[in-house]
Amino acid sequence: MSWHSILEVLVESLEVCMFVMLMMTIIELLNLESHGGILRRLRGNRIGQVGLCALLGVVPGCAGGFAVTSLYNHGIVSFGALVAMMIASSGDEAFVMLSMFPRTAVLVMVSLAVLAFLVGLLVDGLKIKAHKCSGIDISPDTDAAHCKHHRTFKSFITNDLWHHVILKHLPRVFAWTFGVLLFIAFIQQYVDISAWINDKTLLMIILAALIGIIPESGPHLIFVTLYAQGVLPLPVLLASCISQDGHSGLALIAENKRSFFVAKAINVVVAIGVGVITMLLKL
Repeated sequence: MSWHSILEVLVESLEVCMFVMLMMTIIELLNLESHGGILRRLRGNRIGQVGLCALLGVVPGCAGGFAVTSLYNHGIVSFGALVAMMIASSGDEAFVMLSMFPRTAVLVMVSLAVLAFLVGLLVDGLKIKAHKCSGIDISPDTDAAHCKHHRTFKSFITNDLWHHVILKHLPRVFAWTFGVLLFIAFIQQYVDISAWINDKTLLMIILAALIGIIPESGPHLIFVTLYAQGVLPLPVLLASCISQDGHSGLALIAENKRSFFVAKAINVVVAIGVGVITMLLKL
């Protein structure tokens, strides 16, 4: 692999990361004056819970996911609302999708929000439940701390922008983006990935759904990148987006393992189902 190819990958990775940083900063600014108090008034409104949690999930990044996870652990929102958030969320990859294919990314995110709302209502309607945690203190040391209300601009710069966006997220986004792009560029020198995947869409849908179980944003990036390059079809991208929800799942699995695995099982079934249906419809 030539140094010129590596340089091209590096430049593309930096471009993606700069866009991600910009979008993350905007999201953090929007979160500056929004706190969980409004959600607490939704305790008795299941439809409102599911709808709002689906919208929080579709917001790029992990802020909405961590907020919903915290509310669920406190018994404030239903299990269906949690499932809705996990289906709607694509984690940090949402920023990358907006950078690589913005129009399709917006359509996918809107579709995920609608699907998440419907599945969340179905889960609550069928009374599918998992054990809830209660009485968990919201501590500044928890992973959800960055979702708390910061009222000063200085606090925003030091906590949200510097510690959260630049130190925590940016290195990971760059490492995964550069690593995945470099890996794909290297493999494409020896293997025609497009030809190999061409008749294996169903296998890729199942693989994408299973990889989505991992509570980390990075692995999903390979499907985003291959779709952007025209190698993967839309059904595989949809399956991956539905199944994975970034690293907001880490906060859930730390406090409530059963809820995490039950919700993930539902996500995987929905991801494979939607992937297969869209494949048969040749979308």
